[in-house]
Amino acid sequence: MMKAIYSFRCITGASTLFDIKPNKQRRYSLIRPVEIHAVTDVGTLIARTEPGFQFDGRSGPAIIDWYVPNLGTFEERAGWWLHDCLGYGQSLSFYDTNLFLKLWLRDMAAYSSFKAEVIRKAVSLSKSWYGFPYSADDPLHCNVNKVHTEWRPNNAV
Repeated sequence: MMKAIYSFRCITGASTLFDIKPNKQRRYSLIRPVEIHAVTDVGTLIARTEPGFQFDGRSGPAIIDWYVPNLGTFEERAGWWLHDCLGYGQSLSFYDTNLFLKLWLRDMAAYSSFKAEVIRKAVSLSKSWYGFPYSADDPLHCNVNKVHTEWRPNNAV
């Protein structure tokens, strides 16, 4: 079981994530590719999205933006983006996807362990967002061929 995230590198697309402007729809279409490598105690997660990938920043209603921002710092944005990438079930289970978000928020975005755990529990309440969006009517179906995740041993990256 993963216990820590040690570091990350934004290989491409840092400005793509950093330059996002908030909008009322809370849906962001990334115009350039983004790739992040996150080094953990169990290996390195590599996540990459193609241009046109859509994500929603921190999911949930605007009423909780005071506690957890929809976009936030670069580290928060990268965490929300990674969580959305992992939500397609290519590399981690539902449980481990949410654990990864908790560890990211704690280790990379400097959230307290308590606050990161509250968020992990909140995103774990419903599994409806996790996995392959089978219906072409699903607004995120457009992401199916635009997200790629994989794990590599730490010494192979």
